[in-house]
Amino acid sequence: MAGSFLGRIFTCSVFFICLGISPSLSGQQREKVLHDLNSLLINTVMDDLFNPTVSSRIYTYPNIAFYECIRNEDKSYPSLTGKLTAFPKLTVLPKPKTDYLIAAAISFSYVGQSLVGSEHKIEAWRNQFVDSLRLTVDTSILSNSIAFGKTTADQIIAWVKKDNYGETRAMMRYVISDKDGKWQPTPVDFMPALEPNWGYMRPLTLKKASQFSPEKKLVFSMEKNSPFYKNVLEVYNTVKNLDSTKKAIALYWDDNPNISVEQGHFNYFIHKISPAGHWLMITRQACLEKNISLVKASRAYTLTSIALYDAFISCWYEKYKTDLVRPITVIKRYIDEKWEPYIQTPPFPEFTSGHAVISNAAATVLTRLLGENYSFTDNTEIPFGIQPRTFASFYKAAEESAWSRVYAGIHYPETARISIKQGKQIGQYVLNTILPSQGTKTSK
Repeated sequence: MAGSFLGRIFTCSVFFICLGISPSLSGQQREKVLHDLNSLLINTVMDDLFNPTVSSRIYTYPNIAFYECIRNEDKSYPSLTGKLTAFPKLTVLPKPKTDYLIAAAISFSYVGQSLVGSEHKIEAWRNQFVDSLRLTVDTSILSNSIAFGKTTADQIIAWVKKDNYGETRAMMRYVISDKDGKWQPTPVDFMPALEPNWGYMRPLTLKKASQFSPEKKLVFSMEKNSPFYKNVLEVYNTVKNLDSTKKAIALYWDDNPNISVEQGHFNYFIHKISPAGHWLMITRQACLEKNISLVKASRAYTLTSIALYDAFISCWYEKYKTDLVRPITVIKRYIDEKWEPYIQTPPFPEFTSGHAVISNAAATVLTRLLGENYSFTDNTEIPFGIQPRTFASFYKAAEESAWSRVYAGIHYPETARISIKQGKQIGQYVLNTILPSQGTKTSK
């Protein structure tokens, strides 16, 4: 590994997926193809060490590709053309003998392959998928389906390349300010600011990254009667008095894709699922438990991933515009130099909270699509040695995710409250944009 220390990487990603494919593609096996593809993508993103913002991008575009193919099975599901920013009108129509599931899987795989580092993993899935069909699917149907999926993927990949991702790789890095209240690199690694230019990414539904910038801000002030100082004290005292329940919640929603651990003369990384990946796994579990049909499940994955992606853009715009200092920096400097948060502080400004914004955006979409009071048990964290948690609704899970960051000592309580609102606004806006007759107006 590159770096000034001896390193090891521990990757916990041997889960979520079974590559066995039924050649018949009938019944629940049809939905299984979509679920397996998302599982494969989540695992690949985890193995490739992508950060949370980039991960959200990778999850979104392949699901759009799948949806644009599979929606042909049910004409009541409209194209996303005219609903997503600059999304093209797909010019090639499927031939009469086309299996839309095969086409959708092929399209997902090619778009996914174009976005990850370990391309061979997705290519291997596609080869196995096609080989499993050769003995049972008519040659012309298979050929037409593969061609339609590949052509759709090519058009979507061309659109993806114009989302400003390449441009943000070349932009100026974050410049640290010495002003009080501005973000400073934090222990243990004092890493540079993560993705300071993500707010320049092309949103999918938002008119601009600042569209849902909160009107109410948490403003730095160490005056004893200021709201900020009271928030600092609340974080300080919360972490000092954590009970077992709050510790479990903080660890459950950690979702840090790359946790740095110091052990003697060694530093190593425990690599875990990202926040967006966690919510797509919740989507998967809900679709499986509720036996959601293939087209509806595709819509759920697609709209949820779009909400997650736009929420990250909105949140990251706000983070680097506001540039607020993290609790660990303030508390060590002004209150108690020996204080430590319960989990590792991520390397970017505090306001707003990524977990709270993206979780509530996802919960808003899932609530509309899969049910307002749907109680579920989330098993996502089992592979990391963390027990499942049960929630009365998607919103309850999102709320817990938001407050987990306060229990962990990395966000202020007022930030959590403001971020929950921001996330719900974004999620509702996604619904209003893509399902305009079924949403509630949140234009802003």
